[in-house]
Amino acid sequence: MKEESELKNDISATVHKIVVLMRKDSKIPKEQILVLINHLEEFRKFSKGQEVISKRLAYELFYLYTNITSLISYNEDKDISIITELYMVISSVFNDFLYQ
Repeated sequence: MKEESELKNDISATVHKIVVLMRKDSKIPKEQILVLINHLEEFRKFSKGQEVISKRLAYELFYLYTNITSLISYNEDKDISIITELYMVISSVFNDFLYQ
């Protein structure tokens, strides 16, 4: 199992990769989103019992989600199930911090 700091760096790198791919291709990179979802689910194990989430991580996740939702309206692929799953995982990460 990865350490928390290494996992945060992996999440950050994956978010950046997704944003770059979205800007470059104007498509949602589903494979990278699945990687991010796996990282976030693993991160939830560390987040339980903590009182704060880093500003950087919160900003990156919020920025990613808002960019994805913007791209959805222009995307030809209307299958948004992966985006719904991403939303649920991001929400669960934030909920772990809010409701202890």
